[in-house]
Amino acid sequence: MVVLKKLLIALTGLSALGVAGSLCSSAAHADPMVTYNWTTTSQGFGFNLGQPSTASFQVPLVDVQSGVIQQSDITNIQLAYPGLSLDTFVVSSGGLDAAAFVNPLTGALIYHDPDQGLAVIGQDSNNPFLTFLSITVDNRFGPFGNPLNSVADQFNALNNGNPDAGFPTAGFWTATLPSVAPAVPEPSTWAMLLIGFAGLGLAGYKQARRRAITV
Repeated sequence: MVVLKKLLIALTGLSALGVAGSLCSSAAHADPMVTYNWTTTSQGFGFNLGQPSTASFQVPLVDVQSGVIQQSDITNIQLAYPGLSLDTFVVSSGGLDAAAFVNPLTGALIYHDPDQGLAVIGQDSNNPFLTFLSITVDNRFGPFGNPLNSVADQFNALNNGNPDAGFPTAGFWTATLPSVAPAVPEPSTWAMLLIGFAGLGLAGYKQARRRAITV
């Protein structure tokens, strides 16, 4: 009897520690992120042909699973272009939705409505409006501004006001989904299970003792 009581006290303490550890662990773990990488399919035509040497960004996995990437949720933008010094990175909206729409299973950008579309932009902070790289995200307009019922992403680059890319350009974004590990029970869960088993054992012990006294 005394041993069982001590066991219950010990397990209760373990449960409390497990809950505290679980809270700390949850705070320490970052939300899973999806990474989008750019692939150029056409540099277009012109005197200054080029293409992004680096182009990627990240969004929360929950956004992709919901089918909508909000403008404010795009982070960790990485953009580079030959000959350009880019040190400031922002997201711009190309429509009233201020969002891009994706397939929830694959993360592929899809056509949704006329007001969709974003753009990731890298700028030279010393000359942000004349030296930049801009790549659309879920764009639904053709190179001449004609509306489409599909996605047609493209990029544009200026170097001190001079075109540094061909026309029309084209490319696409590919989503890399994170590997989500299977859920593992927290220490608090194991402790609560042990407390339950110990409680059942204690109840059975008391019942058996009462029967022995009655007899």
